[in-house]
Amino acid sequence: MDKFSEKNLVEDYILRKLQENGWRFVPTDNLERDSYKEPLLIPNLVRALKRINEDIGIGEEEIKKVLNELMLTVPGIEGAKRILNFYKSGISVKFEKEHTVSYIHLFDFDNIDNNEFIVTRQAIYDGRERIRTDLMMYVNGIPLVDIECKNPASISESWYSAYNQIKDYEKIVPELYKYVQIGVAAESQAKYFPIVPWQDDVKISEWKEEGKDSIDSTVEMFSCRGERFFAPTLLDILKNFLFFRIEHGNATKVIARYMQYRAANKIVNRVRKFIESKETGGNELKNKGLIWHWQGSGKTLTMIFAANKLFRSSRLLKNPTIFFIVDRVELEDQLSDEFNALDIVKPETIGSVSALKELIKHDNYRGKRGIFITLIHKFREEELKELQKEIGAVSETRETLMNRKNVIAFIDEGHRTQYGLLAAQMKDLLKGASFFAFTGTPISKKGRDTYVEFSYPPDEKYLDKYFITDSIKDGFTVKIIYQPRLEKEAQLNKDMLQTFLDSELEEFSEDIKDSIEERVKKRLNAIKLFLENPNRIKIIAEDIASHFKENIDGKFKAMVVAGSRKACAYYKQELDKHLPEKYSEIIMSYRDREPETIIQNSAAEIKAQSWGKNIEDIRKETIDKFKDEELPKILIVTDMLLAGFDAPELEVMYLDKPLKEHRLLQAVARTNRPFKDLKEAGLIIDYVGVLGELKRALEMYSKEDIKDALISYESFKEAFVELLEETMKVLKEVPVDYERSTLLKAVEVLTADKEKEKAFVEKYKNLRKLFELLGADGVKIQYLGDFRWLSAIYTYYRKVVVQESDYETDIQKYYDKTIKFIHASTDIAKLEKSLPQIAFDGSYLDKLEERIKDREEKAANIVFTLNKLVLVERHMNPIYESLIEKVERLMAMWREKTRDYEKIYTGGVNILQSINTLFKRKESLGFSDTEYAILLELENKLGKESNFVEKVKDISKRLKEYMFPGWINQSTAKKDVEREMRRFVRSIKSEYNLSLKDMDELHENLMERVKNYGA
Repeated sequence: MDKFSEKNLVEDYILRKLQENGWRFVPTDNLERDSYKEPLLIPNLVRALKRINEDIGIGEEEIKKVLNELMLTVPGIEGAKRILNFYKSGISVKFEKEHTVSYIHLFDFDNIDNNEFIVTRQAIYDGRERIRTDLMMYVNGIPLVDIECKNPASISESWYSAYNQIKDYEKIVPELYKYVQIGVAAESQAKYFPIVPWQDDVKISEWKEEGKDSIDSTVEMFSCRGERFFAPTLLDILKNFLFFRIEHGNATKVIARYMQYRAANKIVNRVRKFIESKETGGNELKNKGLIWHWQGSGKTLTMIFAANKLFRSSRLLKNPTIFFIVDRVELEDQLSDEFNALDIVKPETIGSVSALKELIKHDNYRGKRGIFITLIHKFREEELKELQKEIGAVSETRETLMNRKNVIAFIDEGHRTQYGLLAAQMKDLLKGASFFAFTGTPISKKGRDTYVEFSYPPDEKYLDKYFITDSIKDGFTVKIIYQPRLEKEAQLNKDMLQTFLDSELEEFSEDIKDSIEERVKKRLNAIKLFLENPNRIKIIAEDIASHFKENIDGKFKAMVVAGSRKACAYYKQELDKHLPEKYSEIIMSYRDREPETIIQNSAAEIKAQSWGKNIEDIRKETIDKFKDEELPKILIVTDMLLAGFDAPELEVMYLDKPLKEHRLLQAVARTNRPFKDLKEAGLIIDYVGVLGELKRALEMYSKEDIKDALISYESFKEAFVELLEETMKVLKEVPVDYERSTLLKAVEVLTADKEKEKAFVEKYKNLRKLFELLGADGVKIQYLGDFRWLSAIYTYYRKVVVQESDYETDIQKYYDKTIKFIHASTDIAKLEKSLPQIAFDGSYLDKLEERIKDREEKAANIVFTLNKLVLVERHMNPIYESLIEKVERLMAMWREKTRDYEKIYTGGVNILQSINTLFKRKESLGFSDTEYAILLELENKLGKESNFVEKVKDISKRLKEYMFPGWINQSTAKKDVEREMRRFVRSIKSEYNLSLKDMDELHENLMERVKNYGA
């Protein structure tokens, strides 16, 4: 992108755009700060507290208490939770005069223009060390967003470098980052993430606004213009879309993805318009909507975000009743778990019909207020019929739950239960409510149409849509690949498969509907017997065990989907013959009186392993272990966990149960969650042959609706070949051999073009994932030569350019097959051992001469070392800062098509020698960083003069009188330093024939050095 092609232009551009979006720029020197150790702008915060809390009579004593609460909160997990709660709800303070307790608010969420929005650049903060942030965004004097920028033209920098910089800063200045909530890492693209200092890695996302690129979209995320109702604003995100969370037992924070924010606010906006219309007699009658988001994109959190915002919208809804209605116990558990994981208002689970009746009758039929989770099966016709009559009669004369406007129902994946008598009864009971359905797999069939039920077709088929292609592109889910397995004899024959696909039966292995013809019943029973055949299961289990051991074990996890509960028991029995018993566990329901002996035995074994626990508790514990521990590695299921189950480690599903339509999509999507950037795709191994009839299996969906939903294994192999060819084209001008000169040539090609470098790195990483996922497929052998060569280039690039001693060691175990293949070549094995890792120190040049004999490779090593040392770490030392222009000229020489390696090498050696000389000179002079920075600036501007040393000592002595800790934040002290520096510049004016312009420039540069190293 042209506009980001020059140094510092990212920072300049973002700053300008923030100002256009309502932020006021205040130079760091002009911030109202007491010291570099205090992150808060206390005067700004005090003024905001008085302004926002004027109506409750806040005084100086209350303000002191608020400041003490903030400043005395200790950084760490509990402190972070406490601070975020302060932001959202205010700080509880006892007012001495009135002897009452009130909440003092830090932000005005209702009137956004009543807040003060400040952005500053290059602000300094002191902690264990001193840091300088690129852009810090303050609201009411509180730092909330840190934006770190990297130069797109730099060889070794990227947005990920900026991310790592923020993660380092969190540890260096914990007092600052107990307040900051959002980090942004920007280069040619921008990524955002929650600030979680105690975690090394957090989830990173990219904000998207239609028609805008990554940088502009991120800026829009932080708009502070009050008139932009329901557009992204920082305060809306802070209050309603950023939460403290317990995830897999660890404390973290969760922040909304852009589609979650968009959908949740569309829901809130629709409810707002509907209620306002009802109150004013308007004609806005829309009170429902379909949210169609692909499986794995975070629908549960979207529902919670929307519900929480509605529940807390006291002015809008005035103490509402919000229902979450699900049709499966596991979805109920998932929803409850997600709510409990968040630091948020907890819902009440309606666990019985009597509890539901009590809720409805509460407050003389007005209904209980709050958030509730219930299974739709609690709305039973025979038990609620009389209740409907009662509440209907009462509703004719006054307000009840039936006609209240502030009732909202969220439906989660209720495909089987939203179209019959049960659903009609429920909707009649809540006829005044707004209904919103969430699904990744809508149905459009006669009598069962998600669009008709929850949308306004044809004009509005969905309130918000985020589907497969978007989700994969954004990295929230991965592709799903299917592969038919074993001979046709092991799969359902076409006649059986046709019978299943033609039937309206969803759960053929359980309750067969009476409406199905006897002939169809017999065929479906034949399918069930086929799927339960012990001999067939024996063959498939052996194949599963073999595939798992060779391709999955030690990296990811798996699920076996069996045709029935009996088949589950058989699978466990057979898998235990080939794998350790603890590798697999069954997840299914058990009946009090099991008719099948093998199921009885299975239940007995499970109980025996967990003495004293009931089956349900054991099941939950097993699922948690699957997600969080090494064992079990394989779950065996038939009905459970095929919807709503979220386990990123799950890569492969061994499918031995015929599914169709939304059930098929729901089930296979269990494998589509990304895992540590290691999964290229989820894999479905099909033992029934249903995916061979993909078009028939998903016939209710249009091609556009299910585009990229499932990809055949053959297509996947073609994608591997295509990606390999694309990656080779990036280096088309490089000879395909393993000479060091060739590898260096490849690095030259990549580092001369930033976009080409990015493309190669990204393509190779994806190629490696595909290579690993292909297992023992012959296509790997066919293209092994090219892949091995690309691996050599990548290895050389990581060690020479990025200068990593052992690249990506934390994920090596996930690519053992890849490493085995590429190490089969002695060329690469030798290459990895022979590549020198030369750290910069006083003997750098000697080690370089000793370990690298080729002049071109020496030049390259110097270029990349100086790039990292001077251009990346420049602010850490005045010596590096004084050499920026020289290093940039050297980088420009490197990027020239016809490189003069001798000139580059000589120039690099000169710079390295200058660094050593400058360090020795600084030491001999006994100068501080501030004094040496002044000296180097004078010499850079006016030439080297012997009397400069004494002049620097003199000005340093005069400045020390005013440069106490935190002097730069005291306006009087800062003016004194500026005055002394101005006097110094004037004193040398005539001696060096300086013009007024020269004087101003020199004064400005010297002050910058003094601020950098003497503040």
